[in-house]
Amino acid sequence: MSDKIFVADKETLDKVYNLLATEPVYGFIEHNAILAPGERIEYIGVNKNFKPISVTMGGGYSLNDWADFPWLKANKPYMVKSDGTPAYRLKETDYTKKEDGTASDVSNADFDGGAFSWGMKIYKREYMAGDDRVVLFRFEAADGFEPVGFIDPDGNELEGVWIPMFYGATTGETESEKMRSIAGTQPQHTVNTEKQKAAIDKVGNRAAFFGGPITNTLVDLEIMFAKTTNLQAAYGQGNCSGYDASATPTMGVLMNNVVGGGQFYGTSDGKSLNKIFHSIVLGSYQIWCRDPYLLAVNGRFKVSPNYKYDLDGTTYQDTGITVPDDAEGWDQNKNKFTYPSFYRTVPHFGNLPAETMTGGSTVTGGCDGLWRHKPSEVFVAVSLRFGRCACGATCGGRSLHFTDAAGDAYWGFGSALLLFPPVGATA
Repeated sequence: MSDKIFVADKETLDKVYNLLATEPVYGFIEHNAILAPGERIEYIGVNKNFKPISVTMGGGYSLNDWADFPWLKANKPYMVKSDGTPAYRLKETDYTKKEDGTASDVSNADFDGGAFSWGMKIYKREYMAGDDRVVLFRFEAADGFEPVGFIDPDGNELEGVWIPMFYGATTGETESEKMRSIAGTQPQHTVNTEKQKAAIDKVGNRAAFFGGPITNTLVDLEIMFAKTTNLQAAYGQGNCSGYDASATPTMGVLMNNVVGGGQFYGTSDGKSLNKIFHSIVLGSYQIWCRDPYLLAVNGRFKVSPNYKYDLDGTTYQDTGITVPDDAEGWDQNKNKFTYPSFYRTVPHFGNLPAETMTGGSTVTGGCDGLWRHKPSEVFVAVSLRFGRCACGATCGGRSLHFTDAAGDAYWGFGSALLLFPPVGATA
């Protein structure tokens, strides 16, 4: 992945687009200068003339020209053991059953592992062309392409990763409980980063926080398939407005329940569980998912491209992106909320809001909210992703929260569990 920024003239770009149309490369350009979310995304490569995926609110979807895309065809739901090996595949439209129709373990809290969907390895090339962000995908290695999100902490290239179908949960009250991705459980909350990490570590050495580079790759796939940055409009609003102060202590965060309908399920009521790639974590936006692989260290974004864990960020990659120290608009806690419109490539990781970090809205630019802390303050913020049930339309695949330290615990802060398969293993 290139970290160089260049401005290409129209003739050069036309040649590139024509070449991509004949190569097994899929992709899009995000035109940062265009705020309208549908016009902002331009298809290039094999998919230049594809019809995007469409999700019907309340049930149903069509993959349209993406129906034969290998990544989507491989994205199946499984019960997976804690060592990252699949136990068996689940019925796609009813996770309470195995493929053969017999009862599954999707709600069995004693199952050694949990429910996950397969995210097969895909190679990605991402770079800036002037103000535009170019994102390309292919399934075979090639110069300039990297398996972003598919490198484990030991540096091994994986054939895929296991995407959590449910939010991380612990079924007991003791700190010795391990994290689970199981239906019929309440998403874990009011727990700080270290306790979440301890629960994940108890799963085994193939477990990590669901965050880091894979989340950026998945969101870019969402953008590509829907051909828009308004992901809530494309895939459903989820439980982004389900806040209920009387529902102590969860305040409207719903249980990890099975949602039917297959790979995608979207609703527009703002109070329901939704799915993207079989995962309610990607589609529901009801509780922030802590991501310690993305930090804001005194306003400077630092990242872990291979899931190594360092809450100080001293060993992390410096993105070169600093939160602007705006003169006005900070609240009494030195925090500020904005809608980003400009996203810049971060080598080996994906992309992050950059430049002024403003200019969008809930329906323009990136279409999702950004909470940030004043960079002149000495403060290390651990990122939170996606949103919570009191955030409404500011939630989304790109929503980011950088105003809380690792030790903070709150009803709206949860997490999810990522599993790595053994090296060389496929679903």
